[in-house]
Amino acid sequence: SSDFGSRSSQLRRDTQTPAGAASPRPHQRMAPRALHVLAQIVPLLPLLFALPTGAGIALPSDNDLSNFRLDPAPFHTEWTDPRLLGDKVARPGFQTDAVLPGGGVGGSSSSWAAHPWVDRLYPFAWEREYDGALATAWSRRWWWLSYVAAATYVIGLCIGTSSMKDRAPYSLATALACWNLLLFAFSFVGMMRTVPHLILMISEFGLEYSVCRSARVSYGKGAVGLWVFLFILSKYAELLDTAFLVVRKRKVSFLHWYHHCSVLLYCWHAFLWESPAGIYFATINYSVHAVMYLYYFLAAVCGRPPRWGLLVTILQLAQMAVGIMITLFHLSILSNGTVLNCDGHVPNLAAALGMYASYFILFAQFLMSRYCLKREVDGLAKPKKVD
Repeated sequence: SSDFGSRSSQLRRDTQTPAGAASPRPHQRMAPRALHVLAQIVPLLPLLFALPTGAGIALPSDNDLSNFRLDPAPFHTEWTDPRLLGDKVARPGFQTDAVLPGGGVGGSSSSWAAHPWVDRLYPFAWEREYDGALATAWSRRWWWLSYVAAATYVIGLCIGTSSMKDRAPYSLATALACWNLLLFAFSFVGMMRTVPHLILMISEFGLEYSVCRSARVSYGKGAVGLWVFLFILSKYAELLDTAFLVVRKRKVSFLHWYHHCSVLLYCWHAFLWESPAGIYFATINYSVHAVMYLYYFLAAVCGRPPRWGLLVTILQLAQMAVGIMITLFHLSILSNGTVLNCDGHVPNLAAALGMYASYFILFAQFLMSRYCLKREVDGLAKPKKVD
């Protein structure tokens, strides 16, 4: 999502006020609104911890997959599924205890069966019957793939930028619009497959369960598991965003290429190590990308960017803030031992914390420079010197 800064800057240049115009630029008019929105949103983020916590939950002893992560022998194999909570069995088509009829924490009788719309939301057998064990085992065998892709991406960026230096830019307006529409549709569908699962998982089992339960049980199977896997693969496809910038001779900012490299490396690492908190990162990113790529699509087909670009940046900042909070929450549980047999991979969580913190700083810097700091209005005629 961080390519918003690079691409929105170019959209502004394409639609800027003609030279000599006296009207202020949008960032000057929107500065008070940006600060007001930030002041309203940031204090609400701690409300995340007011969600049901599932305090006192005790997960099965085999929920903690540290033995698999520490032992090189089973690294390339399919890891064993932890036991389900209680003695409940999965309802046909659903294979995680997050969607069991009555498999709640501490003997709770709560059930997703009380929500008949769940079956209507996930009607396809090919989604419900997905088992992510093969995909994660495959990713561990190909653990080096993201590093090769990231290195190739950086080298290709340097070569492409250099080769386009003396060439005319390509327009690719139709191709760009179609690409943004495709990514919007993909992100929207992914959001619709993951958001309900995360909400119901938290409401049925609590916040602690959602970050501590083994990923292969809590979200690694069924429709949500499939769309998390597709989310991971999409980070490779999104490298094409940069290709469009290069061949159109648009500036590729540090925020843009750093984000594409780091998010690809992190997501692949989190997937192969089966990070329990990964459901949060995928769900929020799907949701923000749905809004962001809709913005890009409308900008491409309308010839000018929509006026709600500030909303996209605010959503991106909120995404990073929530990512930081979830990561700290998970690390706190692991360090304090407040949830028995909580699963988690500390190196991956440390990487997530560094990644989200750097994104938050870079996006905050972009928002301040774009909307909040006064700049000289471009294109204003300089006063003539009177002798």
